Order: sequence, then structure tokens, then C-alpha cells
Amino acid sequence: MIALFYKKSPYTPILLLVFAAVVKLPLFLSPSLPLLDQQDGILFRVITEWIVAQTPAAPLLFSFLTFIMLVGQAIYLNYFFNRHRMTSRPTDLPGMAYLLCSSLLPAWSTWSAPLLINFLVLFLLAHLFESYTLSDIRKPLFNRGLAIGLGVFLYPPSLLLAIWFVIAVAIIRPVRLQEILIALLGLLTPFYFLVIVLFWTDQLGKLSTLFSLSFSFPNSLPAVWIGGLLFILIIPFLIGFYHIQDQVRKMLIQVRRGWTVIFILLLTGFFSPLFSATPFTGWMVLLIPLSVYHASFYYYTSFRIFPLLFFWISFLFVLLNQYSGSGGKVIFAP
Repeated sequence: MIALFYKKSPYTPILLLVFAAVVKLPLFLSPSLPLLDQQDGILFRVITEWIVAQTPAAPLLFSFLTFIMLVGQAIYLNYFFNRHRMTSRPTDLPGMAYLLCSSLLPAWSTWSAPLLINFLVLFLLAHLFESYTLSDIRKPLFNRGLAIGLGVFLYPPSLLLAIWFVIAVAIIRPVRLQEILIALLGLLTPFYFLVIVLFWTDQLGKLSTLFSLSFSFPNSLPAVWIGGLLFILIIPFLIGFYHIQDQVRKMLIQVRRGWTVIFILLLTGFFSPLFSATPFTGWMVLLIPLSVYHASFYYYTSFRIFPLLFFWISFLFVLLNQYSGSGGKVIFAP
């Protein structure tokens, strides 16, 4: 299976679609309505409730939208990875790794605010890597700040992406205080218009109830879940990280900086969901940076039997988890 994605191919979207159909099939076997949480963003709740009100087939529609979004994100991740030459040769392994990792937990294959935020992450990454060649980035910075502000309306913990974005811009290129202020202005623009609407409708008191952040951490994790998480997620990341450090001297300067930005995104993706009521779902934001490190593990490991064996163990783990007769529920629920 790894050989199919090892090199870039014009048939990759079809291969990813077939692969996704296998690992995401439980989405259509047991469709269900998403469970809204009070800490979900107001915009996400409005979109979800509107879809539910439109059709009695909303559970199946949510499954279809989730499937299309995951495949679309995987295809774009491949495009981004190859366009900026993150490895020595083009490869389609990041998209495959993203679909595989997002199948490890049912919460990562359901309609959720973090699923939509991953589009924002890809959008910001694309801008950051393109900004290296731009002479004037004031207008793009405002737009990206505006996008992060709207992202907070979807998923309030994504506010931490603003900190990551400022650090990332400073890493990619020299940054001036004026540019940071412009990005901050874009970030605050959606809140400015929200305050105006609430003021005109005499509902300004509701402002504090629209955005909710509370620090939380899973109380307990079964030992088998910890073992599976460490084995399937952490080990490929560590090996992939080692390979990137080993290859860094051969990379262009902007690619080196790009890998630093991705690593900081990984740290941000770990901490931001801790400010929500459902960190497990929020950790889906981790999957984009984690997948590119997994792709490096599959790509650079010279002892080819090891990544191949690891892939099939992960694949069988996904099948056991999703086809164990539990309706797609994780067999060791957190």
C-alpha cells in the first residue's frame, strides 16, 4: 500500500478516495447527528443546526460532508507538501497518513468544529510558505487575521492559532510591528461587527456567553488506549522527526524554516484543545502536522520492512476498531 503513495501520481486522488472509502466506511454504516457542546463556536452551532433543520436525512448528509472534507484535506495536504518540496522528491504519503491517522478515533472522523478548523490550518500554512517570496504582505496578513477571527467563531480554542501564526511569520521572514498590528486588526474585525450587532439589538449582555473556554484534560485513559496511541502515533512521529533533522542540512532555507513552523503548529495543536470540554475531538488539529512527520517516517526509513509492517499494524488496528461490531465506536473509549 505504501508503494502506491510513495511517488507522486496523477491517479492519487482516486487512490485516496478508495483508501478513504475503506477506512471511513463506518461513517455510512451508522450515521448519526453530531453532538453539540456549549463550548462549540456560535458559527459552528448555527451551521450545524441549520443543516439539521433542512432535511430528515441530516445524519447521512453529515457523514457525506465529513468524508468529502477529509478526502479534500488529504489531497490538498499532498499538494502543499509537494509544492514546497518538503522532501527530496514528490510523494503522496502525507495524504495517506492523514486519512489513516484520522481513522484511529471515531471522534476524528465525525462532523466537528476541529474538522473545519483544519481547513483554516491548511489555509494559514499555504500563506506562510508563500509569504517568503512576497514583498508586501500587509493585505494577506489582514485576510489571514480575519480568517483566524472567524475560526474562533467556529472553535474558540483556535484563538491560540493567532499566537502560532505570529511566531510563524517571524520565523519565515523578517516581520515589522506594523504587520503584526494589521494581522491583529483582521483578527478583531469579526468581533467588532458582532459587538455592533449585539449593541443594535440590545443583546450586548449575551457577549460573554457566546465564547466559552475552560481548561480540561481527560481524567483517565485505559492502558490499552495509551499503548495504542504511543505505538501508532508517537513512534512514527519520533522517527520521522529524526529523519527530518538528519535531512535538514540538504534542505533549502525556507524549507528548514517551514519544518520549524510545522513543529510549533504541532505543539499548538496539542495545547489548544485543552481549553475545550472535549480534548479528544480537539486533538484532530494535531493530525496535519503529525501526518507530515508520519509521511517522513514512511518516506525516509531505509529498512523498508519496518514502515510497511507498521502501516499494516495501524491499518488492522483501524479495522478492528471500526468493524468490531460496536457501530464504529472506539473499543477502548476514553
